[in-house]
Amino acid sequence: MKRVVFAVIMALIFFVLLNFIYCNLDVQTLGYQMAFKFTIPGIFTVRTLPIPVGFALLLAFCIGMVMIAILEALPTIYKSLELRSKNKKIRQLERELTLMRQMSTNAGEKL
Repeated sequence: MKRVVFAVIMALIFFVLLNFIYCNLDVQTLGYQMAFKFTIPGIFTVRTLPIPVGFALLLAFCIGMVMIAILEALPTIYKSLELRSKNKKIRQLERELTLMRQMSTNAGEKL
């Protein structure tokens, strides 16, 4: 979880820094307008507002940083879930063992 938080913070810092650099460039450098389109023929069409190519590259870079951290954290999450379930099973077996010991001592006292 620390890695994900670290990646989000680093992505925000990079975003602010690179956005500052990007905004101080002239229009011709990375200012080409680009619009994304998604169409299902006959049903609907979605088109975004034109955004500069530089901003799209900056956004893709920052989203990529966060997604890599999330993908690295997934195995850790699954391992912790597996460990919790095994610990739960161990506690259950320990309870059964103490119960059986108590039953055997009670049966030994009766004889």
